[in-house]
Amino acid sequence: MDISDHSLYLQRFDFETKFLAGGNVSRNWGPTMRGGFGRMLRRVSCSLGRECCRDCFVVGSCAYGYIFETPVLASSPVMRKYPQAPHPFVFEPPDDNPPFVREADSVWHSLVVIGDAIRYVPHIFLAMEELGKGGLGRDSVPFRIETVRIHEGELVYRHGDRQFRTVASRRLSLQPGASCLARFSIEFQTPARMIVTGRVASTLSLLDIVKALCRRIFLLQHFHCGGSAEHLACAYYTAAEAARCLDQHVSWSDARRYSTRQSRLIPLGGVTGRLTFEGDLGLLRPLLVAGEYVHVGKNATFGLGKMVISEGV
Repeated sequence: MDISDHSLYLQRFDFETKFLAGGNVSRNWGPTMRGGFGRMLRRVSCSLGRECCRDCFVVGSCAYGYIFETPVLASSPVMRKYPQAPHPFVFEPPDDNPPFVREADSVWHSLVVIGDAIRYVPHIFLAMEELGKGGLGRDSVPFRIETVRIHEGELVYRHGDRQFRTVASRRLSLQPGASCLARFSIEFQTPARMIVTGRVASTLSLLDIVKALCRRIFLLQHFHCGGSAEHLACAYYTAAEAARCLDQHVSWSDARRYSTRQSRLIPLGGVTGRLTFEGDLGLLRPLLVAGEYVHVGKNATFGLGKMVISEGV
């Protein structure tokens, strides 16, 4: 992948899922789907049957090892003190997160696959099929995948097909756009957990959002889209500082998930709602559009920090 133009490569897959029985799924689909997906991806990917990827010499070429435990090399100029790089995927649960489903209910949800992880799409799809056989959530409700489309609407799979059609990544330029002052809003549809001055913030500024986006996107680009060690343009910070907040309707949305590995409840609360600004949307647009795909803040792979940008509102 050519990283000289500071691009992010990704693709969003929209899954139409049909449940084959009724039952309780989850009050928070994101962690439930991610946890089940991880177990099944390990099952379909690991030829050695290991429970731990540490010291496995094929971890970088195994679908599970790359997607869930992307190693950080000792020679890496970034995150050398961390054992793993950010995960190259984001689950986007159904908008209404129905805790209970009935037989024959159809639900749409999405999965964003980032950078080099696109080469493992067949493994990802197989893991999702296996998750459907084993069942989802508290009652292990079985499901099958009816169709899969990329976000532009192109059909890449229909139930009964023998294979998953080859899909190319979408390229998003990360260069600042042409300057254009405008009024715009950022709506957080799922809790955004952003760390500001060492704590999860209950109020946010545009600069807080932009800083968090720049860091997340830089790391995803560095580890999964070619290895550039050059940070994103500082012009994003300048534009965020110059913008004026016109309105802020946000609230704290509390949530928790149970971690089987840690045997305890993990907080997932964060900020939801809409913030309205006046500023250089043209310059900021490439960064904010990328954020609509990769989300922002902690636990983004669960679907947290989902943001939608609107102009003129």
